[in-house]
Amino acid sequence: MAFLKMNTFSKVIILVACLLAPTILLYSYSYQVSVNVVRKTVENGNDNRLTFVMSQMEMMIDQLTKFPVTVSRDYSIKQYFDGRNAGDPLALLQKQLHIADTLNIQTATSGWNNEIILYLTDSEEVLSHDYSAKFDNNYLQDAQSKLWQHRSSLVYGMYQTYFSRLFPTDIPNLLVEVRFADANIKNMLSTLKLDSQREPFLYMAGGGEPIINYTANRTLVNSVIEQLDQQQLGYTGSLNLTLQKERYIVNYIRATSLGWYLVDVVPMESIFSPIRTSRNLFYTSVALLMALSILATFLLYRNVQKPIQLLVRGVQRIKQGQYSSRLQKLPNNEFDFLFISFNEMAEQVQELIEKVYKENLRSREATLKHLQSQINPHFLYNCLSYIKSMAKLREHEAIIAMALNLGQYYRYTTRLEKSMTRLSDEIKLVDNYLKIQMLRIQRFEIEMDIPAPMLELMIPRLIIQPLVENAVIHGVENCLEYGKINIKGLSSGGLHRIVVEDTGKGMTEEKIRELERKIAQQLDEEMGCGLWNIHQRLVHFYGGRSGLLFSRSPLGGLRVELVWEEAQTLEREGDGNVSTPHR
Repeated sequence: MAFLKMNTFSKVIILVACLLAPTILLYSYSYQVSVNVVRKTVENGNDNRLTFVMSQMEMMIDQLTKFPVTVSRDYSIKQYFDGRNAGDPLALLQKQLHIADTLNIQTATSGWNNEIILYLTDSEEVLSHDYSAKFDNNYLQDAQSKLWQHRSSLVYGMYQTYFSRLFPTDIPNLLVEVRFADANIKNMLSTLKLDSQREPFLYMAGGGEPIINYTANRTLVNSVIEQLDQQQLGYTGSLNLTLQKERYIVNYIRATSLGWYLVDVVPMESIFSPIRTSRNLFYTSVALLMALSILATFLLYRNVQKPIQLLVRGVQRIKQGQYSSRLQKLPNNEFDFLFISFNEMAEQVQELIEKVYKENLRSREATLKHLQSQINPHFLYNCLSYIKSMAKLREHEAIIAMALNLGQYYRYTTRLEKSMTRLSDEIKLVDNYLKIQMLRIQRFEIEMDIPAPMLELMIPRLIIQPLVENAVIHGVENCLEYGKINIKGLSSGGLHRIVVEDTGKGMTEEKIRELERKIAQQLDEEMGCGLWNIHQRLVHFYGGRSGLLFSRSPLGGLRVELVWEEAQTLEREGDGNVSTPHR
């Protein structure tokens, strides 16, 4: 329900977000899956590549391992051992040269650069095609091992590093040493690298100088070795390492014959660079799409949402009674017709409202004049009845006084050209009325207290006299005791009050509430029109808090308050008509 109450612009924004968010989330998930798949593929590819290179290296080493058996079974070597104690030195030298040629041919059959050295322990002789080899008894004792050892030696003034292994033979006192240089492995590592960003090397766990390719990054290799020394390496596996704020995939496999590890280091950046480029292109496209979406929503807001808001505000102002409201700025699009139509509609509504308003003014003025005409006969009947009674009693002075006051009374009430008068004139009318009633009753007194500033206030004509008349007729006239009527004026809080109270029997609270209810309703045949007329006139003229209020008087009778707000009424000059209150 909350979504339905949102405006069109907000719905479009949410719709755009709903379209973009799943796309970004799905692509992020797809990107992560792609990265994992590529990483796994690279790890498997590196592992297969290392396994292949390791199998070639093991094959070459296995071939070199078989050389001592082949050499020990060579006829020339056996012949030399059998005849080295007999014959002349020249024959022995020729046999040694023949053995050197045999060893040279044997080494040439291998794809690796290698050396085969024969040691005769009883005679401390050395037979080899490499004449730099020397007999060293300590060296032979240290080399009594079934594993290949990584060594270095000074040959012709230069240090050379190589792997060597000493093999016993079936011939007594004959040891065969097979050597192959590190250059063989470096060549394989360089071939494995192939100008790529990978970094392969041969590593001995627990120490020793690694064997690297010719273009290796020694800093990176040393950093990887530091990490590998902290790991418990198995036969084969892979690691993800972060070195110098870059991530690498490290694959390794152990050489069974050497006991060393062939390690391959591949930077992830080189692997994921195409994927990241694709990712960046996608996010760039999404950013452009979002920018276009923002532009589209801005155009939608400017050309659709804003005109709709102006129309809504215009309708709300019309609803609040501001019929002169108009839409000034046209949006220069399809809403132009709506704006023009709205202004035409508002103008027509204003004209109709003003027409109806003027008709209501005329109707109210006619109603007020009709109410005034209803009050005059009501009082006239009572006065004529009194004159008739006095005429029967031949009370000429009373008749004269009654006629004089009655004439002044009607001279005032018959001037209907103005519906408003000063409070002083209205009080003078009340005084004439009370003098007439005192001629009739002669059992009550009057106490009147009206502040001088209030006497200049403008009030509707003939609006106080009916209240005084009710106080006389329904209050003091029906009582046998001497009565009293108080009339006083009050002004406070922006309200003016004329209070009329008497010493009569008054009314119960229930009857007072019933009277208040009746004067607020429409006039019917059963309702007296005096108090109702006064209340309705006050409401017509002043509105707001104006009207009649009833309560029990401290004097014992009824207390009637005539309340009005003077600032609510404006008198028209010229014709004397009163305008409708501005609320």
